[in-house]
Amino acid sequence: MSQESVFCVTCPCCGALLKLDAEKRVVLSHETPPETGEKTSFEERLKVLDAEKRIAEEKFQESVRAEKSKKEVLEKKFQDLFEKAKQGPAGPVKRDIDLD
Repeated sequence: MSQESVFCVTCPCCGALLKLDAEKRVVLSHETPPETGEKTSFEERLKVLDAEKRIAEEKFQESVRAEKSKKEVLEKKFQDLFEKAKQGPAGPVKRDIDLD
């Protein structure tokens, strides 16, 4: 095993330092990266999860309300456009041949 065939690489996902042998194509050793960031307590994480659950439930209830009223909204839009169409076209209809 020559020194030229051994090299170190940093993992792009976790930041671990890997020592590799190119000739044998094996990982010789690895060093885990130092832990960064604060660790939250169980109670704090539980509060965050409860808040996320509440927000998700509110969004779900809003989507249910929107879906229930969807038919009425579409019916109103249809009636408005139908009345507008009854009044007749707003002007002469332009054909592609008229644009030349």
